[in-house]
Amino acid sequence: MLCFGILTALVIGEIGLRMAGLAKPAFYTYDRWRGWTLRPGASGWNAREGDAFVSINREGFRGPEMSVAKPPDTIRIAVLGDSFTEAQQVAEDKTFSAVMGRDLAACPALAGRKVEMLNLGVNGYGTAQELMTLRHQAWQFSPDIVVLAVFTGNDIVNNSVTLETERCRPFFELRDGELVPTGPLFDSPVTRAQCMMRFESRLRFDPRQSAVIRMIDDGWRAIKDRLPGKHRHHRHRDLEGSELGISDLIYQPPADPQWRDAWRVTEALIEQINREAKAHGAAFLAVTLTNGVQVWPDPAVRAQYMRRLGVADLSYPDRRIETLGRRDGFAVLVLAPPMAAYAEQHHQFLHGFTNTKTGEGHWNELGHRVGGGLIAARLCEMITSGQVPALAAKGAAPGRP
Repeated sequence: MLCFGILTALVIGEIGLRMAGLAKPAFYTYDRWRGWTLRPGASGWNAREGDAFVSINREGFRGPEMSVAKPPDTIRIAVLGDSFTEAQQVAEDKTFSAVMGRDLAACPALAGRKVEMLNLGVNGYGTAQELMTLRHQAWQFSPDIVVLAVFTGNDIVNNSVTLETERCRPFFELRDGELVPTGPLFDSPVTRAQCMMRFESRLRFDPRQSAVIRMIDDGWRAIKDRLPGKHRHHRHRDLEGSELGISDLIYQPPADPQWRDAWRVTEALIEQINREAKAHGAAFLAVTLTNGVQVWPDPAVRAQYMRRLGVADLSYPDRRIETLGRRDGFAVLVLAPPMAAYAEQHHQFLHGFTNTKTGEGHWNELGHRVGGGLIAARLCEMITSGQVPALAAKGAAPGRP
């Protein structure tokens, strides 16, 4: 009877909170190719990390409504990525995609062309899902440039069928040098049915979506923030532990077969995105985003973290992708060094919010502004030097070959 009473109270509380509009919005829906994607027309507040109203347009991504057909004298840029790109933590006009669009519009080589940004980032995505997004969503909008935002913190793990625990996502493996679909989403009808029920059913109950559980958790967080020595504005990284969701192993060469395979698959996926971009006449830029510790404003904290890991620097994943770009002939922008320099010079954190740990998690508004500006500057260089085929063919300002 006690258990029945508790369960009844929870159900009544859940129904009441949802009717009052306090439930977490259902932003995602099932997708046969990617496992899940953003639900067209969804909207609501995200206040768990940052504080922003999030709305999804009818085409299924953040940003203003957009016609499928590209207007004349317009350059379109498709940005592929995960939660850093989707950026539910900040308002849409503060995301690095929006910053890129505004800054790039001032590029002299565009000669007054309009810039349209496609923010195709989705929370939790790995590179395999970003490749599927390119194939099944991006190309219908005829982008002139494809930007792949690589979050080294977890993208490599996301691409590994052995290291990743989320099964409602596509995986690929290398067979004789070719990427071949694998994993339960492709191979198991039961898994596909479970994923469909998880993301599609209007009657689903996912504890992670529970308004009651969320309210209890938020209350506990508020209590902890008021404990002595735990004020949220003064919390610092615990150097004895890693940032949640990021493995220390990304900062050094892979030491076991699972990690070596994860890196090989990740590199092959990036190469495939580059090949498909070129086949569609689009330019390609891979951007490595930052992990919180890479851009910590205090260099002493970074040095202490490196000593604990036994590494000389924190740039192994970025250098590896940069080397891949040089080998295969595509552009790579590594954001960690210039963003770390900015953070150190201005004594500003680029990750974290007042309701989360300082310096950890996703980019805050300043992080998006600095990162978006750097990406826009690199794209302007590419356009000016004739590296964007569509614009070079239409007579963009000439530059170095």
